[in-house]
Amino acid sequence: MMPVFTKSSGAVLALLLFTTAPASAALITQVNLVSNIPGLAAIIFLLAFTSFPIVLLLGGGPAVQTLEVAIYSAVRLDFDLGAAVKLALIQIGICSLIIIASSAFAPISSSFDRPPDPRWRDAGAARTLQWFVLVLALLGFASPLLAVLADGVRGLSSVLANPDFWRATTTSLWIGTASACLSLALALIVASARASSASRTLRTALSAPAYAYLAVPAVALSLGAFIFIRDLGLAPESAAPLVVIIANALLALPFAVATLAPPFDAIARSRGKLIRSLDLSGIRQFTAVEWPLVARDAGLVLALGFCFSLGDLGVIALFGTQDFTTLPLLMVRAMGAYRTNDAAAVAALMLVLTIVAFVALPRLFERLADARA
Repeated sequence: MMPVFTKSSGAVLALLLFTTAPASAALITQVNLVSNIPGLAAIIFLLAFTSFPIVLLLGGGPAVQTLEVAIYSAVRLDFDLGAAVKLALIQIGICSLIIIASSAFAPISSSFDRPPDPRWRDAGAARTLQWFVLVLALLGFASPLLAVLADGVRGLSSVLANPDFWRATTTSLWIGTASACLSLALALIVASARASSASRTLRTALSAPAYAYLAVPAVALSLGAFIFIRDLGLAPESAAPLVVIIANALLALPFAVATLAPPFDAIARSRGKLIRSLDLSGIRQFTAVEWPLVARDAGLVLALGFCFSLGDLGVIALFGTQDFTTLPLLMVRAMGAYRTNDAAAVAALMLVLTIVAFVALPRLFERLADARA
């Protein structure tokens, strides 16, 4: 319900802009929105289509399960790898078609390349309607989070006294940190190489591998890793940490590249001649020119990668064991044992960690860059 509601509110806001703005400004807004619609629609569809934790947490059975839950059931419950592979291929095929169809994918705007402020003000009735839609959307988004916090307080004491919680927290923190650092490093390499290239074909070729992961959901990727490790004669639990780190880094990579690509492109346009005149390249160019300008975006990417890894359930669901457990897997096990207060406490703590990461990391990176400058 929430994605549909959010898309509807966005459409209403766009319509209000068109009806209340001057003709020239409305035309510019319409062009910008139209160019972003295919990519945004593809992201919304893929995120909903590959939704795994929500369906699993709500106990999705044979009548309502998604492809990802069916893949998980085929591996974990039936150990039917053949059926799981067939389902994974179907899912990858559908996701690939969606990505190909949305060839006008537009990157997420960044803090370095902000759009100009609008040059018009909406009429009173339009602004009232806009605020009504925004408040309604905020209530719909905040209500489940407040419910989690309320229930989590009741189960907090028992969770904090559980040694399994502290093991899962430690595992989630170091895996999240490693995944976020790997995702940031890969995104910086891709965005920098893309910005330094004048060939549109080469730029597309450099970006394609990063966005290709949108067509390969987490469960499908983890299934492939599970089969590959098993064929090598290795125990899946022995390679589980490495697989989880790489998979979570790739999960955040499309959004990381989409966040860092615009500022790197802007730097190449505005300071390219200066960089060439100073004969800067490689690490000197990055530390002297690029890093101070993209530091806040890098902090945002690091927070994004950490939070993606912290809340991931698709990969750890296949590789998790009693000795290798993350917070999301611990939450699912608590739900399965009908310990809803414990599950809410774990979810509340993950929510707090997510908020802290998104607030603190971008500001920390920005201050570090300012201090070096």
